[in-house]
Order: sequence, then structure tokens, then C-alpha cells
Amino acid sequence: MSNETFKIYPAHVAGVMVIIAAGAAFFIHPGLAVGLLLLYVILCVAACFFPQTNFLGPVISRGRTRENKVALTFDDGPDENTTVRILDLLDRRRVKATFFVSGVNALKYPDLIAEIVRRGHEIGNHSYSHDPLLMLKNGRALYREVGEARNVLRSMGVDALAFRPPVGIVNPKLFPVLREQGMICVTFNCRAGDAGNRRIHNLSGRILKKAKPDDIILLHDTPPRRTEDYPELWLEMEKILAGIEEKGLRMVPLSELIGKKISGHVPRTYFNSEFND
Repeated sequence: MSNETFKIYPAHVAGVMVIIAAGAAFFIHPGLAVGLLLLYVILCVAACFFPQTNFLGPVISRGRTRENKVALTFDDGPDENTTVRILDLLDRRRVKATFFVSGVNALKYPDLIAEIVRRGHEIGNHSYSHDPLLMLKNGRALYREVGEARNVLRSMGVDALAFRPPVGIVNPKLFPVLREQGMICVTFNCRAGDAGNRRIHNLSGRILKKAKPDDIILLHDTPPRRTEDYPELWLEMEKILAGIEEKGLRMVPLSELIGKKISGHVPRTYFNSEFND
């Protein structure tokens, strides 16, 4: 658990200011006070969908190296038909990436988790069940989703220190959960809107059009919608790797790009049952 002390973020400051302003406005017109409070609620809800603002809490969405570096990240796996092929593509380019995995998929394919680590890549926590509505749930549900996924990975010898929320949406209750577990929240700032490899046509074009220094690039190691789409997926992945190099960008581990540790090693026999009570 982290010993990090409570920190003040824009949402806290804005909240205090709104309460003061609403209190003063009440004497002018009660409706004005209600309007100010409602505006604050709307602002907080909007901030959930734009975590890069850091309005609700600390979110890392890009690097700060000011160098021609980017980091590749793959979400939602591992998958038996996709992950190993992507690992092979990365090996050929001598590229190290980060795989944000779900707990349920890690349990299905523990050998793939071991293979990702063996090949020198980093592993992040992408929640246990990858529920797209997770950020609409209460703090206890968030605690269990983050903790259970972390325990699954710890049982496999991996201590995932970075959490990426499903679909990139955050919740004010997420940050105390991560702070207590000594974890960081990492999202992305370059994506193709591929809907988890369901829209792979011109995937490379959409990524390469946006890619720039210090980007955290979001890709997926999930299977495409149809089996016959696999050849196109591999081609698009090859184009992305080649295109990033042609743009003069160097693909580095996420930890190098953001200057923070993403995952570490724990004994395979370790298993903390704290979240399974």
C-alpha cells in the first residue's frame, strides 16, 4: 500500500470555489446557486471522459521526454491467436511494448503472460473483467476490479504498477483506490478508434497521421471480428511499426517514455488474498 499523502487537484479547488460562489449567489437568487452547483457536476462528469485534463486526479496520458520517442501499448489481451503474432512482429523490429491485460484473460492464458515477460515487455493492469461500465460503479467495485487483476498477475510473478481504465474513462473514486495500492493511472493520447480491432481497415493510416513525439499509442492484441481479417491486421501492424520508424520516431518502453515503473517481478508463489475476502 502507498503512504502517499492526500493531494489537491483542480476538482477540489473548483469544488470549494463553486460552494463559496453558490453560497453568495443564493442571496441573490436561489436558482443561480443551483445553476452553479449543477455546472460543477457537469464539469466533473465531462472530466471523466477527458482524463488527460487531470481535473479529477493524476493521469499520465503522454510522455515528457521532449525527444522523438513514442510508446506502443496493447489493450484487452492476451489472446492465443493474436498476442504471440504481435510479439513476433515486435521482436523483428526490436521494439518493446506494454500490454495492459485483463485479469480474466490472464487467467485463461498464463503462458502468454509468461511469454510477454520473457520477451522483455511490460505488463499493466486493465481491470479484472474489462467491464466497459466499470467507471459507473462504486468505489468498492473499483477496488475489487483493480485488486483482483493485480492479484492474478502477482500469482504469475508480475507486479503491475500501472492501471489503464477500460475504454479510457476515469471516475473520481478511482484515484484513492490507486493511491492506496501504490499504482499510477496511465491512458493514451494517440488512438485509431479501432473498437478493439473491429475496425482494422486503414488502421495504420489513422495512427500514423496522428503519431508525434511523446505519444502513448493505443493498439489492441484482441482478435479481429472475422477470421479472414487476420492477414489485414498483420499488414496494418507491420505498416504501423515501419511508418513510425519512417517518421523518425523511436519506439521505447512506456516506462522510459513516462519516467515511471510499469511492472516489476514478485515470486510466483506470492498471492495476496486481500481482495478475495
